[in-house]
Amino acid sequence: MLLEGLPPGLLWLADALALVLVVDAARRAAWEAPLREHLLWALATAAILLARQMTITLPDGLRLQYIGAAWLTLLLGYPRAVLSMTVITLAQAAHLGLPMGTQGFPLLLLGIAPAWLIWLITRACRRWLPANLFVFLLGAGFLGLFAAYALPLLAAAALVTFALPDAAGAPGPALAADYWGLMLPYALLLASGEAWLEGMLTTLLVVFAPGAVRLFDERHYLGRR
Repeated sequence: MLLEGLPPGLLWLADALALVLVVDAARRAAWEAPLREHLLWALATAAILLARQMTITLPDGLRLQYIGAAWLTLLLGYPRAVLSMTVITLAQAAHLGLPMGTQGFPLLLLGIAPAWLIWLITRACRRWLPANLFVFLLGAGFLGLFAAYALPLLAAAALVTFALPDAAGAPGPALAADYWGLMLPYALLLASGEAWLEGMLTTLLVVFAPGAVRLFDERHYLGRR
């Protein structure tokens, strides 16, 4: 993300907010869980970190990469997913040589926000919609994942659009409009692609190994005790 044009105070505020949310997630992460759960947590985190190394750089310099935060939340729950995305974000920053003091915004927008949104969507589906398996698979597994990725990506695009004039030193409005016009279709394309792939994986896990999806409530949707 091009954050050079943002006021330093805004960057510090993002870092402080991210730190508060990460500490809260660590407090609620169920550290006393069985060893098997911790191993699955570590494997899932490593898998997402590996997947995020596969990036595509377009001719105009725009870099596209896998996010994975919302699906990680379906598998692990919100607290563990936030901690995993924190490790992943910092590991990527260290690998690319990026300053750690600017990682608050990427973590908030592409790590914590998708995790929080998919958690909120699954709770809403459970509370307001019928207790039907397809409500979870479609409402959370496909449409929910799309919303959990599209909204933060659009927010990130809007933030970079706001920061772009000062960062680039060029005529602001025209350059910002060009960037927004470029980023909008890619944000929706990335969100729909991830939602489709992860929705299919979620369906397979719910059918064959429902216990592997932490946010899937078997008692509610399958009537199990």
